[in-house]
Amino acid sequence: MMAAVMMGAVGIGCGGVEPEPPRASAPSATAKYLEAADDFEDNDHNQCGVRRCIDIERDKNITHVFLDFGNCPVKDFRVTVRTESRGVEDVTDRLKSVGGPCQELNADYRFELPGPDKMVRVCVQFKDYITKVRVGVKAADECTYESRTIDGNACRKCQQHQ
Repeated sequence: MMAAVMMGAVGIGCGGVEPEPPRASAPSATAKYLEAADDFEDNDHNQCGVRRCIDIERDKNITHVFLDFGNCPVKDFRVTVRTESRGVEDVTDRLKSVGGPCQELNADYRFELPGPDKMVRVCVQFKDYITKVRVGVKAADECTYESRTIDGNACRKCQQHQ
């Protein structure tokens, strides 16, 4: 009995046992894929299937993202985004090519970010042609392209990823 009391006193005196931190929920399959693929983003940009990304940050909430492929006839591609408020999402089925805000950007595609987010990571994965991608955003009343692009060479058919 005395040993049990002493052990309790030692435990209290030393701060006791810390509770285990709560476990985060398991990431989605898309999140796991994108996290695993992060190592491959900067590899050969001339192959189909390689994700190429750009991080964008603004002082105001980003409500729209714009993609411009120049004169390249890109038709088959996938777009994913990562935001703090919503995590990783495939937004390919939400792309729009007509209407919307920021007509002055003359972008090929746009999509909305439900937010609120001041930072977004935009990734494009090509399946047919590969090209440089200009990425723009609408934050508050400002519509601008990033000075950086998702890099790529001139428009050309990409090699099949092996």
